[in-house]
Amino acid sequence: MNIARYSISDLEKLTGIKAHTIRIWEKRYGIISPERTNTNIRFYSVIDLQRLLNITFLNKHGFKISLISGMSNSEVQSEVARICEMPGAEDGYLSDLLIATNDLDEDRFEKILNGSILKLSFEQSFQQVIFPLLEKINLLWQIGKISACQERFVNNLIRHKLVVAIDGMIGHNHSTKKHFLLYLPAGQYDEINLLYANYLLRKVGHQVIYLGPSIPIEHLRSLSNRQIIDNIVVSINQGYTDKELTSYFEKLTAIFPGKRIYLVSIGSDSHVVLPVEILKITSYQALAQVIAV
Repeated sequence: MNIARYSISDLEKLTGIKAHTIRIWEKRYGIISPERTNTNIRFYSVIDLQRLLNITFLNKHGFKISLISGMSNSEVQSEVARICEMPGAEDGYLSDLLIATNDLDEDRFEKILNGSILKLSFEQSFQQVIFPLLEKINLLWQIGKISACQERFVNNLIRHKLVVAIDGMIGHNHSTKKHFLLYLPAGQYDEINLLYANYLLRKVGHQVIYLGPSIPIEHLRSLSNRQIIDNIVVSINQGYTDKELTSYFEKLTAIFPGKRIYLVSIGSDSHVVLPVEILKITSYQALAQVIAV
């Protein structure tokens, strides 16, 4: 079995705690103990990552490092669980969800996720727990600390939650509301952002035409004369250069002239200039505020 190993730089990225601070905590308080490879390179285990995430969480909520250092892992976890029940402590779910992901433990993942939804509501759980989790999972995958299978494990569990929530809304839309066309371009398959947009739109009663992943732009021409479509939401996560993105939306605006088009590109730092008909959305907060009006 491939056991994940983390460098101190990895821990810094995943916890938000500077490497210098981690070293001080390690040396002064012994909160985690790195192992060494045969070539004397220091590394940390997934247990170290979990403990450091929990310690960081408790520290943010007023616990001194000197106090935490004297607590056992079970005592630390108990305090995290207790604080998680209090308002404003949602980031405490992240550590347990990451461990459930590492272990491919569906039952544990579902229990934690359902607990956050019951406490926060569906939408707030996604905003405060699920999307921060997905960001960390993506980072872990990028630096090779989890496998593609673990990343897909998480995405499919979250996708299922969204599909079930959306299914419960079908038939409750209002005919007087706007009509939205939602899709992913050819070669794009990650539906989470688009499904969340689908959920938000249906929640306020808008009509949604959901095409799903990997839709060639030429296939959209058959819908160009449908007066029923008021707005288009297209989600693009990666894979397009600025030039390709500009060209794509020039074609899209030609197919749907005069329609409002929303580009959902969460976390994108691209500064490409798009046609005036395009409204770019780069955060989940903006997604909730803008397209569901």
